[in-house]
Amino acid sequence: MPKNYAVLVVGDPRTGMFEFCSYLAAKCLAADERVVFVETKTSADHVRRQLRMFGANPAQYEGMGRLSVKDFYTSSGGAGSETQSVQTCDLTNLEAMLEKVEEGIVAVGGQPVKVIFDSLTPLYLQHESSDVGRFFGALTSMTKISGKLTATVHRDIVPEEQISLLSAMADGVLEMRMDEMFHREVRIRHFRGLDVKPKWIRFDFEREEDTDATLLGWPRD
Repeated sequence: MPKNYAVLVVGDPRTGMFEFCSYLAAKCLAADERVVFVETKTSADHVRRQLRMFGANPAQYEGMGRLSVKDFYTSSGGAGSETQSVQTCDLTNLEAMLEKVEEGIVAVGGQPVKVIFDSLTPLYLQHESSDVGRFFGALTSMTKISGKLTATVHRDIVPEEQISLLSAMADGVLEMRMDEMFHREVRIRHFRGLDVKPKWIRFDFEREEDTDATLLGWPRD
């Protein structure tokens, strides 16, 4: 994998993209990486609960200065937070959102950092598609200076032509879907500079027998 990159995760709401992002954040933290988790669809408390499910203690990592959770959902009129969280700005101000993401990068110590943005979809309900495209381009450029970006967008909610425009700005596209038997599947559609085979692989979130953590599992055969 390149040192700095931007990945777009495309899927429908049933595939568990929030859980996937939380799992990714937990694995990065366990590997001593710094993480900025930006959430637009649920509260910071929900993010922290999901991180704990995947074996990461958010309070520990926030206390160490290695995790910053940016809650743009509660500030936009979502359900209130049970604990003190970073109430930054609502979804109507794209420029302020970029500034707050940059503040999060600085707060965790700068590069290298993993930025997880879940999700771009609500932005399309507040802004013109062209403005969201410019926002993603600016987010991609800013994040790649400091490290890596994973951002999600929902198919069947955001028009396919807009997803194509976002995909063109990303270095890689990861797709998630539900098959006809309601099994979750994932594939890397493409990744710039890498030879990948866009094969669908079934996956699910599984409870590990010897611990309380949940893992992402897939067939190894």
